[in-house]
Amino acid sequence: MKRDYAGKRLWITGASSGIGRALALDAAARGAGLVVSARRKDILEELATECRAAGSPSCEVLAFDLADPRARAAACATVLAAGPLDGLILNAGMSQRATFLETSPEAFDAVMSLDFEAPVELLRACLPSMLARGSGLLVAVSSIAGLAGSPLRPAYSAAKHALAGLFQCLRSELLGSGLRVLTVYPGYVRTAIARTALGPEGRATGEEDANIAKGADPMKVARRILDAGLSGPLELKVAFDLKSKFGLFLSRHLPWAWASLSARHAKLGDRGYRPGNSRSVSHG
Repeated sequence: MKRDYAGKRLWITGASSGIGRALALDAAARGAGLVVSARRKDILEELATECRAAGSPSCEVLAFDLADPRARAAACATVLAAGPLDGLILNAGMSQRATFLETSPEAFDAVMSLDFEAPVELLRACLPSMLARGSGLLVAVSSIAGLAGSPLRPAYSAAKHALAGLFQCLRSELLGSGLRVLTVYPGYVRTAIARTALGPEGRATGEEDANIAKGADPMKVARRILDAGLSGPLELKVAFDLKSKFGLFLSRHLPWAWASLSARHAKLGDRGYRPGNSRSVSHG
């Protein structure tokens, strides 16, 4: 494998599993120095060992709760104090499986905090030093839900749309700065995102999603993301099957058809949900 990230130091959030873990391993094989962050220190330590064995000259472990404003401020200070940062890959995220009326304000805020507010604060902290050096890579891992909102994912769709919109603005504002601004829209990828998604009670559902279970290999997705980090399109749609492409087409050109199709796919009737159902709006 080409060592095309040799000499680069990348910070990858949400690195303990799924796409984040795959990104760390692939970047390590390409020669990148790494900062890997997530909540579980033990899992990150194991990943760091694997990354060093794969070829990374260094792999710093940063275990903290990205949804905690104080913790992420301290993490940013630690990363920047340790040396120049060449890339920030904003991968950490949390999904949900609940309608808007079922979602408590606290659960909605939790998703928005992790999926949008945290990336904003990390950008605010890391971007100035990259601009001062005149080089760097910014990657936002959005989602197909950041292109076409669907039922049972109101906060997740909102956060991923917001993140994509922010990166479109940054791409214009940073034009000519030497920074590369990449937005990634993964479709179905084999990760734990469905099992960790928040249900109506604001707790992880623990339920698998058949489409995700049959999705793309995270390592293949990571390879495409890191390839795009060097050259190619600045908006990357990856792991899109025919169903995803068709749904995106409908959402853009026939929104009424997309609403009907996505409602049936979500099986809202099977869940006992009806618009205005009183059980869906009571949060105590």
